[in-house]
Amino acid sequence: MRDVAVAIVGYRCAEAIRACLAQLDRSTVPVGAVCICENGGPEAFAELAAALRTELACTEAGADPGAPPPAAESLVLRPGRPGGAIGAVRLYRAQGNLGYAGAVNLVIAALAERPDWTALWVLNPDTLPTPTALAAVQARAEAGGYGIVGSRLVIQRSGRVQLYGGRWRRWLGRGYNIGLGAAAEAPIDPAAVESAQHYVSGAAMFVSRAYIEAVGPMREDYFLYAEEVDWCLRRGTFRLGYAHDSVVLHDHGAVIGSSVDRRARTPLSVFLDERNRLVLTRRFYPLAFPVAAVMALLFTTQYLRAGAVRNFRVALAGWWAGLRGETGFPHHLGPVPRPR
Repeated sequence: MRDVAVAIVGYRCAEAIRACLAQLDRSTVPVGAVCICENGGPEAFAELAAALRTELACTEAGADPGAPPPAAESLVLRPGRPGGAIGAVRLYRAQGNLGYAGAVNLVIAALAERPDWTALWVLNPDTLPTPTALAAVQARAEAGGYGIVGSRLVIQRSGRVQLYGGRWRRWLGRGYNIGLGAAAEAPIDPAAVESAQHYVSGAAMFVSRAYIEAVGPMREDYFLYAEEVDWCLRRGTFRLGYAHDSVVLHDHGAVIGSSVDRRARTPLSVFLDERNRLVLTRRFYPLAFPVAAVMALLFTTQYLRAGAVRNFRVALAGWWAGLRGETGFPHHLGPVPRPR
């Protein structure tokens, strides 16, 4: 492994991960290892391994002897594409669907005893890092002594900015995407972003090893959504950075069903989004929680105005669960999506 490891959480999205790694392999700086936790079961694991063998001309190097207990299976692949940046691909099959944070934490546990990495770049499977993205975010992290550094996330379909960094609006129980909708090449002041942001998007977050060892792993009881905000808000004296020259394209919502069309969103994404906003606000901003709870209830009516009656009901259920402080997977929506 060469300095930086990459973590990707998969759930039956082999094609998206294949495209992400094909782009990552064009990085202008080496990528020590890409560590992928597949939450979707043995069939998804086999499909992913086959896709990467073909894309990166990989040879198998056996199982990872350092795979932690939540991994039911592991496989190390050695890419053979001439001039490729990726040194190794480490695949882990989770015993069950661990959720986003659980899968990231599995990767962290697998890396814990290895001395040959200094930072972890967490990427969504539906991202496409530009060739200089890793070099830019790594340089920013090292120059500023930051704990976590974000990239410029650009929505792939529109070519507009998704965010530079995020602010948590405690009185609304909502996040705010700094730069949302701006032209991708619009000039900005990175220092202003850094002073304004409260968190870095989990779609592309560069985390130093020192941060992980001091702050600890991600909190897993959100299951999906808000984990990265929680991780950033627990930073203590660590600083958050922003690398404007690190550009990552994002097919936002392609994997987890969090479409901007409120009628198209999956019930699970709606429920967890609404619930976890309140869970996080209560944890970090208890004085603001009563106001945030009322505002969050008002925000659920956006689904009605969009004609998404079903998701309005789901949003109300998520709001109520957040008010009650519920965490974990919402089993009343059905069983945890099972591996297969």
